[in-house]
Amino acid sequence: MKRKVLFLLLAVMFSFSGKAQVSLIGPGGSGDWAVDYDMVDAGGGIWTLAAYTMPGGEFKFRLNHDWGTNWGAVGFPSGTGVGNGPNITAIAGVYDITFNQNTGEYNFAGGAPIAVVKIIGSAVSDPLGTSLTTTNGELYTLSNATFLDGTAQFDIDGTLFGGDTFPAGTVVDASLNIPVVAGAYTSVSVNIATGEYSFVAAPVYPVISVTGSAVGGWGVDSDMTTTDGITYTYKALAVDGVAPNNELKFRTNHDWGQPNYGGSGWPTGNATTTGGNITAAASGTYDVTFNLTTGDYTFSVPTIAIVGAATPNGWPSDPQVDASVLTTTDNGANYILNSVTLSVGPAKFRANNAWTMNWGAADFPSGVATQDGANIAIATAGDYSVTFNRVTGAYAFGDPLATKSFSTANFKVFPNPSNSVWNFASTANKNIVSIQIVDVLGKTVLTINPAATAATVDASSLNSGLYFAKIATANATETVKLMKN
Repeated sequence: MKRKVLFLLLAVMFSFSGKAQVSLIGPGGSGDWAVDYDMVDAGGGIWTLAAYTMPGGEFKFRLNHDWGTNWGAVGFPSGTGVGNGPNITAIAGVYDITFNQNTGEYNFAGGAPIAVVKIIGSAVSDPLGTSLTTTNGELYTLSNATFLDGTAQFDIDGTLFGGDTFPAGTVVDASLNIPVVAGAYTSVSVNIATGEYSFVAAPVYPVISVTGSAVGGWGVDSDMTTTDGITYTYKALAVDGVAPNNELKFRTNHDWGQPNYGGSGWPTGNATTTGGNITAAASGTYDVTFNLTTGDYTFSVPTIAIVGAATPNGWPSDPQVDASVLTTTDNGANYILNSVTLSVGPAKFRANNAWTMNWGAADFPSGVATQDGANIAIATAGDYSVTFNRVTGAYAFGDPLATKSFSTANFKVFPNPSNSVWNFASTANKNIVSIQIVDVLGKTVLTINPAATAATVDASSLNSGLYFAKIATANATETVKLMKN
């Protein structure tokens, strides 16, 4: 109830200030993602357009020409948009449009009748069939689909149509079944005006993987992905850089009898079929690229930044170099920004100054972000320490004091970094009352109460990464950064 009242108050505030403006944006609405087409304010949070020509394709509604507030959904010609929802796919036509800013409901009246088209049959894994999409009401498509050996038909508004040829042909009627061959297909299409259909098989590329003692063991394959059979990639690969278990190679189809590739460079180089094992010089979590044609490879640690209206530099105006950059504490998995001033509003994490890899979620001040997830809604303005793990997606916005480099004049900590134990000693000859070991998400993982001027903390059970020791005496508390190898 409170949330509804807040939305209504916001709508009223905008209407009195004269600042509110809802627009269409995107190639399917305004013609371009860089162009807004303003709707007409009908009052009460209702926005309209009369006899508006939609080009057809993806679009969204947004407020005040700013991605901080936008609405999307999967339905057309009507539906309910949600904040930061998916792009709406419009069918080209002339429509009378209504959008309710308060509820997200939208409706496109008029235009040509829109058929509902599905592909069904024994070749389709979903017994209810799989829906196809359209931008013009005639050509319907389905992308990146996998089929079984069997038959298929197209269901057009409840009437079945089939053919007798594969992978292309013309649908006739329900008496025929398309004989589908099992496999992956980049697209399936049917033109309901002409009846022509086609199944375009996905190209078959060799499997290229990374294997070796540095990446889990020889014969343990981390399969790379490709879209063209030339450039292969792997995101967030854990690599051991400690000899003698720090060697790896690229190989084909999980088979040493087929070409495998090695070289001498690190973190970049050129791999050949006569090259030796690649020696990883440093442990870390790397993004890997390998060009099957040239043999060039790269193991890189991405930059991670927090961007958005809540951040000092706002949403990126690409191309731009992101400003609020986190630093990696373990060469590529855990990232931290000791102090950043945030305002109330949306934010996300993104890699390498580009939207190709970005993460978000609905939770604040901590949660688990997913690729292309929702904007993180910063609920309270202030200074924050920000931590992010790009492997698990875990993030937290915490007290920046927890990550400042405090003076350690009153204590000695050694060894630091450590493989097994940290030794603490009071240089002021005061008893240490307690030592709390806290991880980057603010969780206390170990606590001891030594009541002595020196103490040892067993860190052997902890995962590698950054930690903080909160050391308390009778008179004061200090925080020290720790690193576990």
